[in-house]
Amino acid sequence: MKSARLSISQEYLRFTIEADGESLTEELEKTFTDILEGDLSADIAVSSYIRSEHLDTGAEESPADEMSRYPGTRCLVNYFGIKDKPSLRRVDKMISSLRTAELLHAPIDMPFTFDYLKAIHSHLFGDIYPSAGMIRRSLSSKHTEFCQPEYIESQAGILFSKLRDDHYLSRIDDVDDFVNELAYYMGEMEALHPFMDGNGRATRFFFNSLALAAGYEIGWGSADPDHFLEANVAALDGDYQALIDVLEEIVIPLSED
Repeated sequence: MKSARLSISQEYLRFTIEADGESLTEELEKTFTDILEGDLSADIAVSSYIRSEHLDTGAEESPADEMSRYPGTRCLVNYFGIKDKPSLRRVDKMISSLRTAELLHAPIDMPFTFDYLKAIHSHLFGDIYPSAGMIRRSLSSKHTEFCQPEYIESQAGILFSKLRDDHYLSRIDDVDDFVNELAYYMGEMEALHPFMDGNGRATRFFFNSLALAAGYEIGWGSADPDHFLEANVAALDGDYQALIDVLEEIVIPLSED
């Protein structure tokens, strides 16, 4: 991997870890770098982590509804049968981060469609959840109510058709114009919220890849995770200015290397 792309990828991974309130250890940073440079297989790294945590993929038979949560818990049905939320979050974050490094090293070769977003989600979370890559069938809300499940496919069709018609933002030479368009699509994708969990990480990877393909770098190393989250929440209510302000500080034309 070229030095500029390696640096961009390392910053992206650092932001991903810090966005969850964690610090990137030297050991994990080395693991990420080894995967990014092709010196370590993500399959091996994931398997090693599963063994080190004594996780049992045959812990119990999967329930009929793979998109449900275990009764009396906030834990999405998972291959390890984990029913404790902090434990599941720790496992989820580690494995999905390793898979993120893998995708940064060897991206999925697909156009920027809804199927591509689902493929990203499936790859990041497929080791953990049987529902990875599947569209949610239940209502979801956090700071506000997201798109109702029965409309996700149709709204995604409209959104991704518009993105295609906009040539995936690849023909925008002015950085301010690019930022304005990027903020719009980020806000709309946040409102769509198509998956049960992991929406932020999947869509962030999607837009990071889209920006690079369009000739722009998102400087995640300079981004404040809390400000970024607040800006995304504001965009849900149709106020894109906060997100534009954040992106204006971190989006620059991609340098040649």
